[in-house]
Amino acid sequence: MRVMMGFIRQGIHVATSYSVAYWMQLLNVFIKMYAFYALWAVLYDQSPITFPVERRYMLAYGVVGVILGEVLGWWDGPHFYIVGQVRRGTITADLIRPVYFPFQVFSRCLGEKLAVFGMNVLPVAIIAYLTLPIALPPTWIHALAFCFSFALGYIILFGTNFLVGILSFRTLNLWGIQHTYHGLMMMFSGMWIPLWFYPDWLRAVTDILPFRAVFFTPLAIYVGHTTGSALWLSIGQQTVWAIVLMGLCHITWVRTDRHLVVQGG
Repeated sequence: MRVMMGFIRQGIHVATSYSVAYWMQLLNVFIKMYAFYALWAVLYDQSPITFPVERRYMLAYGVVGVILGEVLGWWDGPHFYIVGQVRRGTITADLIRPVYFPFQVFSRCLGEKLAVFGMNVLPVAIIAYLTLPIALPPTWIHALAFCFSFALGYIILFGTNFLVGILSFRTLNLWGIQHTYHGLMMMFSGMWIPLWFYPDWLRAVTDILPFRAVFFTPLAIYVGHTTGSALWLSIGQQTVWAIVLMGLCHITWVRTDRHLVVQGG
């Protein structure tokens, strides 16, 4: 735990180093949050019958989706850190530490996300909940399940990001891979567009991919769309994905580390 806290502090320091970037990010969160609120409000008022949840929960889906997107930060996760370290050659500083490399990256990224949550997301979320009629989860069970599901979603996202980042040890460049990966995340995660609007054949595709477990599962729980036995089934699926992806991260890293050669002097 002491080692983990050290890497978390390092991540917080990185995330809070630039004051201008902080204020711009804060403004960006405000704009996106109110934009999605206004978008879903207009769409709901035009055709309420097409939505499977009440208006206040659909608005909450949009706002909480932005919050989750900022906290999880799927576009600049560990894959960006790994490829940057590899391309600069500074990955050796990570590798010589007597600490398991995936654990280093996880702790460092967790520190960055904690800083983003405390300094960027939390102030905006408080203002949004005070100024907009955003619904809370329908029951305390949904609230607790949402928190647990959100934590599992973070682990799943770290797993997919880390696996993408590991590819940089072989390719040295992830531009094409990143664009493809980010496109899949936006398409199949349900962060901005709920998956219940997708046609049946496309929802069947999302069911076999881990991306929906990152955003859609916790959001659907938050708004009460997933309830009863379906709620626990969703969390169970997330748990399985988290275990599988963490296992793949370990296996992939062990195989990569075994064949890794660092040249220089």
